[in-house]
Amino acid sequence: MTADKERFEREEVEKVARLVLQLCQPAVGLTSARALEILARDGPNALTPPPTTPEWVKFCRQLFGGFSVLLWIGAILCFLAYSIQVATEDEPVNDNGLTPGGLRYLYLGVVLSAVVIITGCFSYYQEAKSSRIMESFKNMVPQI
Repeated sequence: MTADKERFEREEVEKVARLVLQLCQPAVGLTSARALEILARDGPNALTPPPTTPEWVKFCRQLFGGFSVLLWIGAILCFLAYSIQVATEDEPVNDNGLTPGGLRYLYLGVVLSAVVIITGCFSYYQEAKSSRIMESFKNMVPQI
């Protein structure tokens, strides 16, 4: 059994040695016709950049992602509470001495919406700025 094992190992080593010799010879390779055929079929051997995300999608992610969703829900609930209060009351009641009853919900909804929009714009600006900086770093890499 060991003789068969030794013969098998020797044959494997010989196969690997022949393959290494073939790869190391400069004359071994594709013919020009075969290389042109592969080039026509697959295109040039070059890295393609990954697909980029459109700018409007990045902006929407800033406006509607993460904590912003909670603030949008709060603003919608404030507008809903304002519309219910206005629809059910004949005359607004001044319950805190500053604003008529339902108007505080309207003000809060407007403020929440403004906060989300302003922070979303600011976050988008920061992300776009950092993307431009990373792009400039990529352009600094020497081309081979």
